[in-house]
Amino acid sequence: MYTDFKSLPDSLEADELEVYFRQFLSFYARKPKNLEALNELYELAYRQWDTYENLDPEIERQLEDYLMAAINFKSYDVTDIIISIVENLTMKRVFDYIVRSKQYVTSSAIRKLIIEAEEEYADSIDNPYGDMDDD
Repeated sequence: MYTDFKSLPDSLEADELEVYFRQFLSFYARKPKNLEALNELYELAYRQWDTYENLDPEIERQLEDYLMAAINFKSYDVTDIIISIVENLTMKRVFDYIVRSKQYVTSSAIRKLIIEAEEEYADSIDNPYGDMDDD
């Protein structure tokens, strides 16, 4: 990996983060989807949330495709971190897929994780900053 994303400052501008998201995609897109890679992506997603801006649509689409390929409902850790990434990046398509899939998840702990995420974020996943507009 080119950059240790954990070492980045907590606060970055959206255009600075875009460079790092592209770097992530160029490095990990064709590699196995694993927890290490997802942890790297989480570091960027966490910082993106604090920009109060949406991702560039091209980057978002590529990341959504990456996450859809990485989903593993047999791994609690993978499911947990993907949900966290999706929440931070407000990826409604991936979030909706995860929620729709809960009925097929055999692990009660993972199903509970999905249900809790649905209860907390279903109404705000596509507009997470909506309550900030209230006067």
